[in-house]
Amino acid sequence: MDIVVDHIIIAVADLEQATQAFSSMLGRKPSWRGTHPTYGSANSLFRLDNTYLELLAATGGEGFAGARVRDHISTHGEGLLGLIFGTDNAEAFCVHAKEKGLAVSAPQEGTGIDDNTGAVRKWRNMFWDDEAANGIFSFMIAHDNPEALPIAPIEGVGHITGVDHIVVQSSDKDHAKKFFGDQLGVRLALEQSRPAWGGDMLFFRCNSMSVEVIAPHDPKKRRDALTGLALKTDDIAASVARLQAAGIKVSKIREGRKPKTLVATIKSHVCEVPTLLIQHQ
Repeated sequence: MDIVVDHIIIAVADLEQATQAFSSMLGRKPSWRGTHPTYGSANSLFRLDNTYLELLAATGGEGFAGARVRDHISTHGEGLLGLIFGTDNAEAFCVHAKEKGLAVSAPQEGTGIDDNTGAVRKWRNMFWDDEAANGIFSFMIAHDNPEALPIAPIEGVGHITGVDHIVVQSSDKDHAKKFFGDQLGVRLALEQSRPAWGGDMLFFRCNSMSVEVIAPHDPKKRRDALTGLALKTDDIAASVARLQAAGIKVSKIREGRKPKTLVATIKSHVCEVPTLLIQHQ
């Protein structure tokens, strides 16, 4: 049973504007444009080398996805909404999760149709209550054919290649270990205390990226939250030049916290998602 970060959901108010902004920022066209009448939502997907980003907007219809987007935007504004995991074996995951105490639903079938091409994707979702993840919206998905979602077409030089890590702010380090590590089955690759960075750091590794959990040493009890995204590039100088030429606000290039990395902060065209650009040298 292989577990990956399947995709990351970003709640947006205007799907067209958000799609244009992310296309410019990523240097890529969308892989997919879909509508979901029963979910009350519509989306744009950008498949990168190791995962994909989903821009999710509410539509006029009823449905749990649209309701969740509306609630998130009314409470927090646009931004990171969900961290979705993937498996190649739905049945094995359900058995494993239940053995570890995670109350997971039976697999539920889902279908997506590309608005532009008519292509069809099918999958099965396995849900659990947000409280199981200490407030993080997440679920497990098993795609019938992962390759049915095409790689986002590249436009120009200095494009974004993948996701390096997503940041989770947690008030309960032990719960994070249990949920991400034991119940979901994601490998805890590193644990260290870094007070200067915010507290204890947990790095869960899968599909060439990390779920980076930050747990303060004196935490106040609160729901966990997704607080940042780091995107990979093979050439940060070319990426920054491309962003600047497109009118996207970006900081100067600087050395990263991790040895042999260069980073820059993307300050616009990210739908309020704190976004770091990183190159590993």
